[in-house]
Amino acid sequence: MKNIISAFFVICLFGSCANKVYYSSSWQSKKITVDGNIPEWSNPLRFYDQETGISYCISNDNYNLYFCCSITNEFLQTKILHAGLEFKIDTLGKKSFPVGIRFPIGNNNEMAPESKPNPQSKDDPNERRDRSTLQLKLLAEAREIELTGFKSNLGKIISVIPPNNTGISAAINFDTRGSMNYEAVIPFSTFYKNELMPSDSNTVFNYQIKINSIYKSNNGGSGSNGKNGGGMNRGGMHGGGMRGGGMRGGGMRGGGMNGERMQGENGGYGYNRNSNMSGTTKTTIALKLSYR
Repeated sequence: MKNIISAFFVICLFGSCANKVYYSSSWQSKKITVDGNIPEWSNPLRFYDQETGISYCISNDNYNLYFCCSITNEFLQTKILHAGLEFKIDTLGKKSFPVGIRFPIGNNNEMAPESKPNPQSKDDPNERRDRSTLQLKLLAEAREIELTGFKSNLGKIISVIPPNNTGISAAINFDTRGSMNYEAVIPFSTFYKNELMPSDSNTVFNYQIKINSIYKSNNGGSGSNGKNGGGMNRGGMHGGGMRGGGMRGGGMRGGGMNGERMQGENGGYGYNRNSNMSGTTKTTIALKLSYR
């Protein structure tokens, strides 16, 4: 009898693993202009991570992978402006994320005090004006994307000013409500294949959204205990400038699709815990590719 029960348990276990359900990425039917203004995307954005407070959407057509996120938390915004946001891809299901872009590219310059949000005076119009001026400056300076794991002929650093001959592009902008909107397009031909086939509709990619610490540890690596300020490279954001036309992404759905909670992995910091400049914020999700 025990053997029968054990065999039944094993069958159920393998059956549940084999039938694991994945959501598919959204099919991108509208043309995307990568400028940090996001009227082409659904509102609210499809997924919302309660741990990080990041609203986001991942979509594809048969030639390109698209990524969009919207961030309202000022501490996360500051970390992105100074240390960059990484959008990482794992095509093999191992969560090693060998392919990724980082934009903007951070450096080791010390962060100016006026760039640090102060929760005690967030409604001070003078402070908000100073912070907006700094954001404009950083947006205008951001002009480069760092590539990891792409085909070797693409190089390691590319410009966001077209043409960069890769098809890879990224942009950040702020809308009238103060939300930071981030867009990126990555051709499949740069890391996967030239064009999707019907069989690719069963292919699962893992994705990670990573926001780096702006501080560095004593050994030079990123870490939450470092005392050296991270800065921002003198490269920066395509479509820079505070343009009011952006639509607020917000995806406040208390989780991902159908209420599923999308949690940060490897100790990703929660929304309230992002009120500091140290630590690394991570959000991960696995999605099948769409095909039409």
